[in-house]
Amino acid sequence: MRQLPFVAITTAALLAGAPTLAADTSAPPGVTVIHLTERAERVMARDHLRGGLAVEVTGPVASQVQAEINRRMEAALAKAKSVSTVKAETGGYSVYPQRDPGKPTLWHGQQTLNLSSDAPADLLTLVGDLQQQGLATQGLTFEVAEETLRKAEDGLTADALAALRQRAETVATDLGMTVQQIRDVTIGNAEGGARPPMPVFAMRAAAPAAAPPPVAEPGDAEVSVTVQAEVWLAPKGQ
Repeated sequence: MRQLPFVAITTAALLAGAPTLAADTSAPPGVTVIHLTERAERVMARDHLRGGLAVEVTGPVASQVQAEINRRMEAALAKAKSVSTVKAETGGYSVYPQRDPGKPTLWHGQQTLNLSSDAPADLLTLVGDLQQQGLATQGLTFEVAEETLRKAEDGLTADALAALRQRAETVATDLGMTVQQIRDVTIGNAEGGARPPMPVFAMRAAAPAAAPPPVAEPGDAEVSVTVQAEVWLAPKGQ
């Protein structure tokens, strides 16, 4: 059974390991200004997968190389578009010569195909099918979907703000003061979720024989929201 996400709160002072005390000409006399940074974190499953593949062709005639790239990419796109849960778009296209002294000129051509899906299993199956069509798989990247990040953002922001208020109260108590104002609050967006692309050079299809789709495990990601604020502390009774 998949574990439910948990929330962890960490505390840090801006640019230091403790709250920063600073003089501020805009603060009334007797007010102490501190700057705090808080971050709320949540562990979430990576639920979005991106994959990159390429049609690669080599031949003695540039026009023939281009025609073969076009034919194979058209077939690959048709296959990709047949999977409703996968978004497909073509990438870079290049054809260039290789000239070696004493040897006939060879032309190398490549066009990339970029895939993305919130249904990783469907995309992996498609990648396996495209490998059988001769496409070379260049990489797979798991990440937390943008929609998932946005849904988690409000809760993480509330957690970070609550931690900042609590920290401000604690610092004020330690200094024998009270919190007068929390000002100039800066709230970041939910961040995290992606992991480095997995190189998959061994996934190149060497023959049309049937083969299983690539095996990949998304794992979990740490998603966080950071807030910063200026806090005014005043002596008790002021």
